[in-house]
Amino acid sequence: MRVNLEARAAAAENRKAQTRERLLDAAIVVIGDKGPDASSVEDFVAAADVSRGTFYNYFPTMEDLLRAVRRKLTDALMAVLDAHLPSSIPASSRLATRLHSHFALVSHDPAWGWVVMRLDATRLGRTPAMEESFDRMYREGVAAGEFRPADPLAVRSLTFGTSRMVQRDILLGLATPEHKERVVALLLVTFGLTPEDAERISRESALRAAQIQDQVPLSAI
Repeated sequence: MRVNLEARAAAAENRKAQTRERLLDAAIVVIGDKGPDASSVEDFVAAADVSRGTFYNYFPTMEDLLRAVRRKLTDALMAVLDAHLPSSIPASSRLATRLHSHFALVSHDPAWGWVVMRLDATRLGRTPAMEESFDRMYREGVAAGEFRPADPLAVRSLTFGTSRMVQRDILLGLATPEHKERVVALLLVTFGLTPEDAERISRESALRAAQIQDQVPLSAI
């Protein structure tokens, strides 16, 4: 009897997890279409085909849902990149590849890009996991002599702000491959690399990002 109860409990937990994922997937579609401010609980429950009560069982507030959506998108992207960018790769190349991979995902899946951009415009605050990963990578670059020491907040603001502007350019159809490579190279020069090294690394990283996209389609996350 105990085995049956355990099996029932496991099945119930699995159903809960599936319902939560269905709500998150539906929210991503709705937010990508309408934006977080114009979206309502009614939109989410209709898209996920659940009741309002079910929605509130998982997400007591709209902010809880938006945080979960952003965490899902961020965690999925970071997991793919971490698997393909070991610490043996120089920090400058890892950083450039992360940026180019983000740009590649926005290009392949504009709806994903709009969701991230619209969530960034809300008052959800920063994304700790992504910022901690970036800070760690920058410190490694400083220790290796690739990057110059700089204020972490300033470096983070410059990098994430630049990434969001390029993302906007991509979504508006303004960003060519050359434009993206130049922007990443300029960032690397700001961090301490020579223009020649920065251009080479940006170009190579754009190719690496394309290879990652071919191996594990980022648009599938």
